[in-house]
Amino acid sequence: SILNDEFLASKDYVPTRRDWLSAYWSGFKSPEQLSRIRNTGVKPDILKNVGKAITVLPENFNPHKAVKRIYEQRAQMIETGEDIDWGFAEALAFATLIVEGNHVRLSGQDVERGTFSHRHAVVHDQTTWDKYCPLDHVTMNQNEEMFTVSNSV
Repeated sequence: SILNDEFLASKDYVPTRRDWLSAYWSGFKSPEQLSRIRNTGVKPDILKNVGKAITVLPENFNPHKAVKRIYEQRAQMIETGEDIDWGFAEALAFATLIVEGNHVRLSGQDVERGTFSHRHAVVHDQTTWDKYCPLDHVTMNQNEEMFTVSNSV
């Protein structure tokens, strides 16, 4: 069978530079670059700073009461360092990438809110229908293009 033959042949496969497009796309990582272990940790004081920045909503902003409660809980999480949930951990990760100068882009179905309502990257004012994105305000004078979130539907 062809699948078994190809599977057995794959055990001896060694990629060439051309296979990895290294001459054509400098942004693509080689197997050697991908295999290096890197420190991805962030100092606690940086996490606290970005956590505080992304849990503050503007004055006179009227989010849905459930979303407001989530942001209040996140402020408590960053204060105590305990019970950090998936949605907040994700926001902290995005925020630290922004602080490091990396552009973060999310695109897909319902990515502003998160499919299971965990993200809330974009908050809507229930009175004015204005939008606010805390990840656009991680650092002072931040370029709002550092974080892009686009619902596809």
